[in-house]
Amino acid sequence: MIIFLTFLFFTACSTTNLNLQNSEFTNTKKQNTFDRCTNFSYISLSDDVNYGKIFSEYISLDSSCRWNGLSRGYFVDLFKDTIKSNSFKLVERVEFDNVELSTYLVDDTSYVNIISKYKVYEDLLIIDYKGIYSTNIIKQFDDSYVNKYLDKPRLDADYFKSLVRMNFINYYFVKESQSFAN
Repeated sequence: MIIFLTFLFFTACSTTNLNLQNSEFTNTKKQNTFDRCTNFSYISLSDDVNYGKIFSEYISLDSSCRWNGLSRGYFVDLFKDTIKSNSFKLVERVEFDNVELSTYLVDDTSYVNIISKYKVYEDLLIIDYKGIYSTNIIKQFDDSYVNKYLDKPRLDADYFKSLVRMNFINYYFVKESQSFAN
């Protein structure tokens, strides 16, 4: 019984990472990112046959660290600053379990989707330029969903920044201070 429970424990722990890490896209350029607060984090850019251009950042925080705010908010701000948008308006947000899918109107001309998947110490943040991947995720939860922004002009930008790499400047997450009893 102990062997079975040990096996179950290690299997459950190992599958936690696999659920958020994206390996489903084709033609992917991936770079590992490092910070004293992260474990096995990376950014990737895919030119997928089915979904088009997809940017992903997977962040696995060490259990001794914490975010100083909302990871999705930091990600959106860094993206907005990088593409130098004049306006960035949320037009739709859909949430299911630990997944948040947002559609933004950029500079009143084009649309982009940002996906946030999260767990206790893990975040997967995705820029879905064409909106097809986002639509497919939503349809897994609500098969009657119709994406009214899918056929509108879509944002085509070059983005390959990282919250992990920019953490030393912006302090998105920090090691928690520990108090020691005397």
